[in-house]
Amino acid sequence: MPLNRGLGIVYIAAATVICGISIGLRLSVPIEVAHYVDNGLTLPIFRYGLLFALIACGVVLSGERRPIALISHLAVLVTAVCFGLQKVEAIVVTYQPLLQLIIGYPVVTMAMGMTTGCALLVPPRIRIWLFPIVAAYCGLGLGVFVVLESPLDTYYGWFSLAGGIGGVAVVIASIAVTDGARRVFTKSSFAVTERILGSWLVAASLLLAALTIALQRPLDSEQLPAAGPNNVDVSQRP
Repeated sequence: MPLNRGLGIVYIAAATVICGISIGLRLSVPIEVAHYVDNGLTLPIFRYGLLFALIACGVVLSGERRPIALISHLAVLVTAVCFGLQKVEAIVVTYQPLLQLIIGYPVVTMAMGMTTGCALLVPPRIRIWLFPIVAAYCGLGLGVFVVLESPLDTYYGWFSLAGGIGGVAVVIASIAVTDGARRVFTKSSFAVTERILGSWLVAASLLLAALTIALQRPLDSEQLPAAGPNNVDVSQRP
């Protein structure tokens, strides 16, 4: 079986499984749970920090040209997502400092962006060893992010499950689209594009971290300008 044909079969099979699970989940849930499933499936699309990290994860994994190896990386991704959805919440709640860190700062998306960005910056011969690490880390990050976004009610499980499915769907779609783009563009131009994307992800993650730290610092009242003719004290207005 030709290699490209094998990858195409993997894409079609993965898309079929994801679509089948999504449709089956949507049709099998009660009416009062339907909007939880809809919101969960679309969650990665409307959270841009998570969306870019998942797309970058797909770009990284698209460098795997062996169908069996790609299936194993996708299996690692799905396993990490399931672990994040089921086990991480209990672990995080046990350690309150870790819980406060994750809730107070966007460390999950920043770490995912740094991981995928650094993977895109290294040479391809080294990147192949990072595929399972990127898949595991992004899958775990997706699970943690979805759990933190889940509503605190009796139906949060449906939302979390749908969110995990939606995130995996984004990664698979990114892999397929990137593989198609790789065949259209030349090898050198595509390599430059990967480096640009990786640099942007690293820079955006560092900038987000700096902004988050800066916004968390309390404002010193002594640094505020004094009220004057061009700087009216609004508290003195009638």
